[in-house]
Amino acid sequence: MKKTTVAAAWLYVVAAATLLNSLLIHKYTRFIDLLVGLSFTQFIDAVFVGQRLEPPGSPYWWVDALPALLLDMLFIFLLLILAVKVSHGRYRAAQVGFWLYAIDTVVFALILAASLAIFHVGLRQLGLGGLTVGAHAVGLFILFRAWRVAAAEQRVGSWR
Repeated sequence: MKKTTVAAAWLYVVAAATLLNSLLIHKYTRFIDLLVGLSFTQFIDAVFVGQRLEPPGSPYWWVDALPALLLDMLFIFLLLILAVKVSHGRYRAAQVGFWLYAIDTVVFALILAASLAIFHVGLRQLGLGGLTVGAHAVGLFILFRAWRVAAAEQRVGSWR
């Protein structure tokens, strides 16, 4: 299987996990981390869930969740567009996908470090945070390899 195809599949999985994370937190008001979802959307969702809880918002969860889900969809559409372009071997798409996910990985790593240093979280939360950072590291490796392959294909294409 081509490395860019694997990276595109990874971006599709990230988009799906991001959407599921958002829907679950709004529907059940509980944070469930699917490990590969984006932290950016989790911050957006946390703000809107907080606004719904204090003061109490609409009795229908989707009414209060709609603005957050619309903002989340911008990230999800970006991931989907990047996935399509990466599957076609586009160099810039692989580069943008890698750096977007790298920033997200750094955010999760900082959250994990803050959890250790400041909040002294329990072992379960620490383990889940570590798994999330580990899953992001795997994704970074996949995206970096696709970026490297796309760069090589671009160089070969420019020599023809």
